[in-house]
Amino acid sequence: MSQFLKDFKRWLPGVLISLIFIYILYRAVDWGSAWAAILKVNPWFLFLHAVLYYALILTRSFASRALLENRPSVRDSFLIMMQGYLLNNVLPFRLGEIGRAYLLGRKTGLGTANSIPAIVIERFYDLAFAAIILVSTLPFVLAEVGLSDSVSWAKPLAYSTLAIVAAGLFSLHLAARYRISIKTWVDKQAGRISFIEKYILPQVDSFLNGLVVLTNTRLFFASLFWMTITWLLAVLDQYVLFLGLMPNGPLLYSTFAMGASAFAGAIPSAPSGLGVYEGAVVAAFAVFNADRGVALALAVIHHIGHIVYSGVVGLYAFAQEKISLLDMYERLSSKEAKE
Repeated sequence: MSQFLKDFKRWLPGVLISLIFIYILYRAVDWGSAWAAILKVNPWFLFLHAVLYYALILTRSFASRALLENRPSVRDSFLIMMQGYLLNNVLPFRLGEIGRAYLLGRKTGLGTANSIPAIVIERFYDLAFAAIILVSTLPFVLAEVGLSDSVSWAKPLAYSTLAIVAAGLFSLHLAARYRISIKTWVDKQAGRISFIEKYILPQVDSFLNGLVVLTNTRLFFASLFWMTITWLLAVLDQYVLFLGLMPNGPLLYSTFAMGASAFAGAIPSAPSGLGVYEGAVVAAFAVFNADRGVALALAVIHHIGHIVYSGVVGLYAFAQEKISLLDMYERLSSKEAKE
């Protein structure tokens, strides 16, 4: 608890940003309409939404396994994925990503630093798919609204993201391919400074070792295949929930909102992206002059579902390991998580 309180000033700005988004939503959306939409949602679509959610987490777990050379079991990969989401939902600074690396490192014996590259590659995939969704839906969005100015920012942002992601993945591939030469060079430089040799060099070595999967064609394409399936399921999952709120609702609306909200995750916020995610979804629907109440209902139900679904499984996994969330925060804030 003491460490959590000490970090209060660091995570306060994110909380303030979330509160600003919530205030904007309060002023811009008819909350009565949103509440009415939530009350009318078809429960069968909620059930299907939950099934698809767990299915896409399972396929993402397969992708995660491939990036770690299939070292964790499917069960471990799935449970740790849920634990990571739970940590992101309750802890600041997106500690769920470090938490996943820490848990995977303990489970596989690889250590945190060796597990981090797999999560970094996952995030590159996510940015790429989000950009692809924006680029592919944008022509239809423009045709729908008849005004290019309303979403003129999206196309350059999406193409820029794709270019950055492609350059990043290629750079990681080169680092993996020439890791021995890089290690040799780093070793020579580190030998001149004892601090770097003692604290930095081991982490660099572990990180480079973790990139080796990018030189394995079979595992690389396996991870890419499972991430593709994951995002297709995610699009379907969001659309199913949208249909539960608005029968015959256009697939374009929910898919475009999904692509836009994926980029909103880069904005500092309270844990779980509270307020920021909802704001991005409502803004995306506003482009079509669609019912903002339904948009907010979609975002709130999806967000709550994610928190509940990951929370139930994540808490079960932590209970099995006899680790509390506060204890996990203390570990991630200490040197133990880096080992």
